[in-house]
This record gives sequence, C-alpha cells and structure tokens, in this order.
Amino acid sequence: MHFTIGAFGNTDFVKKLAKAGTANDIAIYNHSSSEGVLTYVHALSDKIHTLLQVIGMTDLPVIWLSQLTPAVGEQIVALDAAGFLHGLIVADGIPREQITQLVKGSSLEAFDVVSNDIAELRQRILKTEIKHGDSRPWVPVDNYFEVKGVGTVVLAVVKRGRIKKYDALRLEPLGKEVLIKGVQSQDKDVQEAETGTRVGLNIKGAEPDELKRGNVICKEAKVSKEVKALFTKSKYSKEQVENGSQLFVAADLQVVAAAVVEMQNAKISLRLEQHLAYQPGQKCIFASAKQLLPRILGSGFLE
Repeated sequence: MHFTIGAFGNTDFVKKLAKAGTANDIAIYNHSSSEGVLTYVHALSDKIHTLLQVIGMTDLPVIWLSQLTPAVGEQIVALDAAGFLHGLIVADGIPREQITQLVKGSSLEAFDVVSNDIAELRQRILKTEIKHGDSRPWVPVDNYFEVKGVGTVVLAVVKRGRIKKYDALRLEPLGKEVLIKGVQSQDKDVQEAETGTRVGLNIKGAEPDELKRGNVICKEAKVSKEVKALFTKSKYSKEQVENGSQLFVAADLQVVAAAVVEMQNAKISLRLEQHLAYQPGQKCIFASAKQLLPRILGSGFLE
C-alpha cells in the first residue's frame, strides 16, 4: 500500500504519524511499516501555488479542524474544487454538527468525520483503499538536486502507472529524453515502483538547473501554451471570470499564470505564460491572481 496524505488545517498531527523528510515551502514526512508506506505532505507557505501543489500531490486529504480561519476556509474550497471522493475530517473542539453545516453542498460531504484520537486516525488512514488505474507512467517532480558521483536526482510520487530502472522516458514540458538510471524507495534501490510510491530517481539527460517543480517524467504528454478546458465556477468565488482575466491554472504540481482569451458557455480558452504538460481530460484547478481569500475560482478538465 502506497499513497500520499495531504494534511490541512492544524497539521501538527503529522509529526506523530511519520518521520520528517524534505522541507522547503512544502513539508514531506514518510512512514514505512508492514502496514504500508505512506507519504504525508503539508504547506509551509501561504502562497496559492503551495496550496495547489500540495493538493496536486494528495491522494487522501485529512483536515484537522481545531479552529475555523480564512486560510482553513480556503483549503476547504480548494479541496472541493479538486473533487476528492474520499477524505477524513478530524473534529478537535468543533462540534460535528457545525462541521456538517460547513461542508454542506461540497464534495467534502462524503468525507468521514473522526475524533482527535491519533490512534484512531492512524487506523482510519491505514484502512483507506486508494484505487489507481493502470496507465502509462506519469511522475510529477517535487524536488531535485545533484549528487556527487551520481548525477541528477529527482524526488517524486508516481502518480500513475509504473516506473522502472532503465526506462527511456520524456521530461515535459522541457521536451527532453531522459533515462532512468536508478530507482529508490524508502532509501532502498528497487527495480521498479508502482503508482502511489514516493521515489528518488537518478536520471540522465537533464541537469538540476534546468528543472523546476511540476516537471513531469512520462511516456508522452500534450504540451502547449494555449489550452482549452471545460470550466465550472466555484460557488464560493465572487470574482468574475471574463475575457482578459488573469489567473493561475494548476495541473498536478504545475501552477502556471494565464490570461483568459475567451469564455463561451462552459468552455474557457487560455493563453499561458509557460508551457503546460498534461493529458487530455486531466482535472485542473483555477485560482485568482488576486490575494482576496478564497482565491479558488473553480475547476475544469483540460481538452
């Protein structure tokens, strides 16, 4: 069992469930036992990019509600836009009736509400079944660096498919061919890694100074600076989206600035400042370029 838990609200609980790993604007914790291999992530920045990237990494969201703040409200709006089918809400000093009212009409209505007992939370997480469909490898990069004598190493979670040692793949949207020279999971060399696994990949064909968070290692992808999507506006957003609007498009860990070229019924056409790598039909989230919370404008599916 391999999957990633996104922590929202009061994230202190993560320290009791996993061991600290990489930390920059996103904190990453790891847990490995006979019960499963889990990755925990949470934001260390209030930037909208960071929130969207944490959501892009998440398979199972856990929201620890000890207080209701505008930031927590925005996290709830963002998770609703992402459309998660499963999740956990921890009631810590907030009545369940109030939580039920808070998430009414959102996708979070399907989330289970649990107590603030860490042992119970651990068991609920371990009992969760995350279904991954079989497909070609899709591995969004979250960290990268050079190791002396080894070369370029990227850290990532295998979002879809499997990745194997000696795979010849592409690094998009850079348009580069890369060879997977080595695969590690939990600091151990492995021959391959399945969907949901957090990996360290030694790659040949790209240097660290070329990379950025959100680059995707894959078999193939659509890459463009002009995209269209079916757009569903968030009911929590009061900002008008119209021709000329400036916003951000988030797909996996890519968060790209864009301008609205045309709005026609439920279809939005965008011109991006940078190339986006994606699969047709992929879910995306739209966020405002303004700082007024909540910054989530809505969601859509890329054509």
